[in-house]
Amino acid sequence: MGDPSFILDGMLGSLARWLRIAGYDSIYFRGLDDNLLLVEIMSFSRIMLTRDRDLFQRSQKLGLRSMYLESEEVKVQLSHLKTELGVELSATNSRCPRCNGSLRKTPKADVQDLVPAESFNAFDEFWVCGTCSRAYWKGSHWEKIRETLDST
Repeated sequence: MGDPSFILDGMLGSLARWLRIAGYDSIYFRGLDDNLLLVEIMSFSRIMLTRDRDLFQRSQKLGLRSMYLESEEVKVQLSHLKTELGVELSATNSRCPRCNGSLRKTPKADVQDLVPAESFNAFDEFWVCGTCSRAYWKGSHWEKIRETLDST
C-alpha cells in the first residue's frame, strides 16, 4: 500500500498545506457542507482528517477511514499523524501547497516569466505545478520548512 492520501475539512487548511509540502495528496474543502464532505470521502479511498467531533463520529458510524485531530496547532497535528499513521515528514517530494498538483523540475529558462527577477537570478533549481503553473524554488523560507518538518 502506498502513501496515504487525505481529505481535510474546512478547519484544517494549514495542515493541508503542510501535508502537501511533505508530499501527501491532500484535498482540502473549505466551506463544504458536512454531508457533501462525507459523500466525497465515500467516493475516494482517502482518510478524512477533521477537527469536528460530530463529523468524525458520523464518519465512524458510516465505516469511513477518518481521524479526529483535537489540537489547533499544526505541529501537534503533524506529530499526531506521524505517530498514528506513520506519516513521514520530509519535503523531498513536495506537491503544490496551493492546489495539491504535482510539481515537476523545470529548466531555469522556462520560469523566467513566472518568478521575481531577484529569485530567478539567485537560484538555479525550480519546480512548476502541473495544475496551476505556480513556480517554486528553495528560497530563504526553505530552511524554516525543513526545520519545521524535522522537528515534528
